[in-house]
Amino acid sequence: MSLTRLEAGLIRVKNDLDKVKSVNTDFENVLSEMKVLRKRAIANPETKQMISNEMKNKEILELFSSIESSFEELRTKLAKQTLEKQELMDFVESIRLKKNFSFDNSVQAISFVSTALEEMECSHVLLRPEFIGTIDLTELSVKLKLTKETNGVIVEQERIEEVLTYLLAKRQLRNLVLEAGSAKINFKSSHDIVVEAENDNIKELVKLKK
Repeated sequence: MSLTRLEAGLIRVKNDLDKVKSVNTDFENVLSEMKVLRKRAIANPETKQMISNEMKNKEILELFSSIESSFEELRTKLAKQTLEKQELMDFVESIRLKKNFSFDNSVQAISFVSTALEEMECSHVLLRPEFIGTIDLTELSVKLKLTKETNGVIVEQERIEEVLTYLLAKRQLRNLVLEAGSAKINFKSSHDIVVEAENDNIKELVKLKK
């Protein structure tokens, strides 16, 4: 399988999983309805007999048994895949050079980036817009006395929190890229970032995030 077909296959699986979530919600609603019937039947023998008689003209019991059987089959197949899936996940993580990180708030994201740069021993970074013309960093460079480059500003690692917090206050902490050697950190939003780095660095950042 080519990487393109592999990606397409994973997209299909993800889309199907979204459908499964909807099915699970629908089934939970059905189970809630059946719990109500069960309580009514237990509370009153006559009601139980009435429900039983009405069930004769419905496919409820057959449908429920069929669905439960399908769920059990799925659970069995997933259990068999667990070991192989873990081995494949280990492989995927061993070749990963890019990782998405999401945070509950912007403060956590900023703190993580500062620590990440320190962990990767980046003494300084080039801060630039992801897209040309989306933000003018001239004011930032003047206000915080940063060295201006053609496409961005140079920021020392120990000042990164200060600079990012300033941009956050200006509502400009998005679509920004921090580059340091082979490492790149992209702020998609103030609390969602994408990191590109060597695999060993990615692994360390995953541990840091936990």
